[in-house]
Amino acid sequence: MDLNRIALEIFRATIAEIEVESVVEGAIELRSSGLRVVDEVIELGADWRGADWPIVVIAIGKAALPMARGAARALGTSLTAGIIATNEKSGTVPARFRLFTGGHPVPNQGSLDAAGAVLDLLREVDDDRTLILFLISGGGSALFEKPVSETLTLEDLQEVNRILVGCGAVIGEMNIVRRFLSAVKGGRLAMVAPRSRQVTLIVSDVNHDDLSTVSSGPTIAGIATRKDFDRIVARYDLLSLFPARVVELIGNGQFPEMPRPVDSDRRSNHLLLDNRAALRIAARIAAASHDCVVEIADDLVEGDVQEMACVHLERLERLRDDNPGKVVCLISGGEVICPVRGPGQGGRNQEFVLRAAIDNHMSEVAILSAGTDGIDGQSPAAGAIADQTTIERAVSCGLNPQTLLDNSDSYGFFAPLGDAIITGPTGNNVRDLRLLLAR
Repeated sequence: MDLNRIALEIFRATIAEIEVESVVEGAIELRSSGLRVVDEVIELGADWRGADWPIVVIAIGKAALPMARGAARALGTSLTAGIIATNEKSGTVPARFRLFTGGHPVPNQGSLDAAGAVLDLLREVDDDRTLILFLISGGGSALFEKPVSETLTLEDLQEVNRILVGCGAVIGEMNIVRRFLSAVKGGRLAMVAPRSRQVTLIVSDVNHDDLSTVSSGPTIAGIATRKDFDRIVARYDLLSLFPARVVELIGNGQFPEMPRPVDSDRRSNHLLLDNRAALRIAARIAAASHDCVVEIADDLVEGDVQEMACVHLERLERLRDDNPGKVVCLISGGEVICPVRGPGQGGRNQEFVLRAAIDNHMSEVAILSAGTDGIDGQSPAAGAIADQTTIERAVSCGLNPQTLLDNSDSYGFFAPLGDAIITGPTGNNVRDLRLLLAR
């Protein structure tokens, strides 16, 4: 089997195994006196079904709709009401849920409408005999929003998000800025219903275990301070880029205090899926199904796209040389840093693959990078795949790799070759998956 086919099979099998709807459904189990959520048993009493213990589900993020379907299947008629804030309607909306379509990567009126509806519902049901199940996935920073001050407009928030996405900041830095400018981030949403019993299930699109940064942490207070906010603003010279009303708000320093992390037996958080889980699954599939010698490069997470392409190739070549005659597979994940330079269609995954294809000197190689959400930048693709013939084939078709790179048009490079990976939205969002194979 050629290496491109192996890489594609590993990617597709991994995406199938981390299918969010089934993962959420499996995390919730109805019991006679309550329910189990992951490894936590919530006792609600022998006669808890019905109005005495309303169960409300709030799903926010790119994976919100399939997460809500999984929860609805698990809860059945015990579910009282729910709201979904997402960017893509793929499949059915479960009964008793209202769906709001927010904007991504910048908020729209639907983002504000979703936040308003959730705030109204939480205030209505806030009671010590209400269970609120929050389902949080990446993307909610834009999909679900309300400004921290009435002086800020939707247009202000949209411009802030565009600037943050294009300035070179990593997702953690973007989310710190977003939290300070939002009324529903950094744990502020959970504070709207302080008397309720709250459980948050998370599909993470961020590094490590900092769950407070997923969708800017609507239910989880972070540890970032105003000094952190000011440092990021200064690092990327954001005061010269942000709208005037935002600059004025930052200048007068009158932000409400951010909630601080506290221990409470009324709130709990559970990580269901993250990038590391996807990498482990991909590694198992590569080894078990394709007899690959596998290395997970868990130190190659974020970095400049060109540098990351070079380091991955060096690591792959070393792995190949250490295992002669074997198919080797280097696996990594995260998000490379890839500022937009031109008007073309593309994204960080396709640009990573193109840069690696240009620099590759191995005679038998496959290079795949794709978003687990099925979306790469402003293109229709999830990512792309290349091999040792890619650049030669492109040139013979009249494509100039460097010109397309300069225009941020990596999709314009891979689409004519048939090497763009098109999945459509997957309903998942655990960052990117990179698979590099050699023999």
